[in-house]
Amino acid sequence: MDRLLRLLPLYGLLSLLPLPALAEAPVDCATLSDNVSLEAGEYRPPLEAKVIGQGRLHFHSGPNATCLNKKLYVIPGDGLTVYASSEDGWAQVMYIAKDGEDYTGWVEEKRLLLGKHYGASGAELPDEVAAFIQRHEACEHFAGEEAYDEERRVFLEKAVNEVCTGHDQQLASLRQQYQDNPDALQALKPLDNLE
Repeated sequence: MDRLLRLLPLYGLLSLLPLPALAEAPVDCATLSDNVSLEAGEYRPPLEAKVIGQGRLHFHSGPNATCLNKKLYVIPGDGLTVYASSEDGWAQVMYIAKDGEDYTGWVEEKRLLLGKHYGASGAELPDEVAAFIQRHEACEHFAGEEAYDEERRVFLEKAVNEVCTGHDQQLASLRQQYQDNPDALQALKPLDNLE
């Protein structure tokens, strides 16, 4: 009985420890990256950016701190290409190393000084053209992605149907509508029919 009374405070302390069932579920970084990419505000054409702040800026395979890639980082002053930004402060980027190898991933956007759009002539594209370019990129992305399981196949099929249907007709219509706008025509010129 004395032993039980001595152990009682220990049992009380143990009951305060978090239960494994209450622990946070593991993050599927690849799925998170795909899902956030769909919802993120995309930059078309992409933006130039410089790394600011102090120390290494690590890449992440998804927009979450648990998706850290400890081996891949950039340093202040390095240039990046920014493709998208999430609502919670992450940027989807590409870095081209000195050897020409390119690396993509997510970084904390607060560590970036965003610049102008690549190839920007100083003129802004009409909103309708900019939105279509985003749609075109999304269509190419989902149409070119391979499904690794049945759930992913269903997701990709739905995404392709949502963003690709009517693509070619809209492209032709925009080229006609903006035939007198050289910036819009230049932005639309390299886009291919996808249907």
